Amino acid sequence: MTSFTLRVVALVTLLFSAVSPVLAHSQGMHISNVYARATFPMAATGAVYLSLMNHHNEAVTLVAIEVDSDVAQEAQIHTTVMDGDVMRMREVVEGVKIGPHGTAQFTPGGLHVMLMGLTKGLNEGESFELTLTFESHEPVTITVPVKKDNQGNTHHHH
Repeated sequence: MTSFTLRVVALVTLLFSAVSPVLAHSQGMHISNVYARATFPMAATGAVYLSLMNHHNEAVTLVAIEVDSDVAQEAQIHTTVMDGDVMRMREVVEGVKIGPHGTAQFTPGGLHVMLMGLTKGLNEGESFELTLTFESHEPVTITVPVKKDNQGNTHHHH
């Protein structure tokens, strides 16, 4: 090989070695089953559901979720709890800790992302982006498709 070719190979190898930790790190979280429930046109709130799988060898904590202001004023992590005989939603301010190689399910009636102050209703077939922020890890931006509510129960009030 020529000296020039060796330099190019060395440069490419150096660049890939510098980038590979970021690629491996971003692949440490697997996010699936993402969707938002369609709402009626004047809804003030909406809900997003997803599955988070932690492929890291240490626990990872989801600490915040951001939504574009064109969609809603804010996104919060919520859970549903029993208060006597009544189910109530509350914000999970401490974040969601996912153990090594563990999973967190955001499902109707459990953990979910609450979109507060919707700018308009969420219509079936549309999509928007959320950014998930993890403690000690890079944020991850996901696309959220809006689907029809098949559960028969929606988050129309809070």
